Amino acid sequence: MKSKLRKAIAILTILFAIITIISVGFNFLIPIFISHRFNINTDRASSIGIIGGADGPTSIFISGIVRPYTFTFIFALLSILGLLYLLLTRKQQR
Repeated sequence: MKSKLRKAIAILTILFAIITIISVGFNFLIPIFISHRFNINTDRASSIGIIGGADGPTSIFISGIVRPYTFTFIFALLSILGLLYLLLTRKQQR
């Protein structure tokens, strides 16, 4: 029973860590790239949309901030808790 629980928690921890890395990319790296490339201030943006077509000009829309780092924080916390659980239960099994 405990080995199945450890495997499930290990899989979820890996999944949460991957989601955290992707979220960090979307919350930090893409806005830095857009602000550098297009000279747009993205410090307070929660959503960035680029609309363009072959027959008209390209438009960039930026919406207001609502708390873009909440999901990153939650998934990072779940990843850390999963790692702590796996480390603590490994020491108990020896």
